[in-house]
Amino acid sequence: MRRRAGRENRPPLAERVLMVDSREPVRPEAYDKDYFLTECQGHDAYIASQGRVLPERLSEALSLAGDLAGTRVLDLGCGRGEVVCRGVDRGAFMVGLDYSPDALDLARESVPAETAPLVRSDASHLPFVDQSFDRVLAFDLVEHLLPRELQAMYAEVYRVLAPGGRFVVHTMPNVWYYRYGYPLYRVVQRLRGRRLPRDPRDRWRFVKHVHVNEQSIATLGRELRRAGFEVRVHLRNVQAYDQEASPLVRRVMRALSSWYPFSLVFCNDLFAVAKK
Repeated sequence: MRRRAGRENRPPLAERVLMVDSREPVRPEAYDKDYFLTECQGHDAYIASQGRVLPERLSEALSLAGDLAGTRVLDLGCGRGEVVCRGVDRGAFMVGLDYSPDALDLARESVPAETAPLVRSDASHLPFVDQSFDRVLAFDLVEHLLPRELQAMYAEVYRVLAPGGRFVVHTMPNVWYYRYGYPLYRVVQRLRGRRLPRDPRDRWRFVKHVHVNEQSIATLGRELRRAGFEVRVHLRNVQAYDQEASPLVRRVMRALSSWYPFSLVFCNDLFAVAKK
């Protein structure tokens, strides 16, 4: 039987799965204060407001959780603690969880100890009893977890959510943008005299090492449904593109990121609301 070109040198499927599964999780030490204060998105707003102002992506994601007054809310990968603060302001009983010691140190600067407990733990093994929370939030966490870790986290979230509870996810980048949109953007920038790296992850210092499971709108919805959730997944542009000097180019970038079907490969922010 004729085999497709290049297939003869590929390992068997079982070996390829094993190779993926054998990757080591990102170590907590990778998420140090330098990461949170220089490259983790929203650091400029955090520094300027001491954690009192949310960047638009977090504000949009938090709005999807609905009315929080009187609810029990778990913020997974709470990072610097801004979302925990906003949840407390909206009347929720908040719990922040992260496995980075530096993240929790920063969160304690924004979150008074008496208002919300901060817990150090792996999101794949949640130290809470069944049906402990009405809402669970995972903002900018999914892309940092290997597939096996992500599956375990989804199962744990399902376990700790009360019946009818809501799980809200934001993740970026949209891997379809990296695969299809970015190469076109790179060509346009090259024509304008600006050279960008072939791999978009090379534009940052930390991203290439800590983003281990970037999603598309299809994979995000599929895996949440597989975990038992009823899911609505959507793309929404929350980027201002302020780094672009040309007003015309900014308008084009915003349009491509907002108009379907162009948004499938040019919008970089994915949101999901999953219900138990």
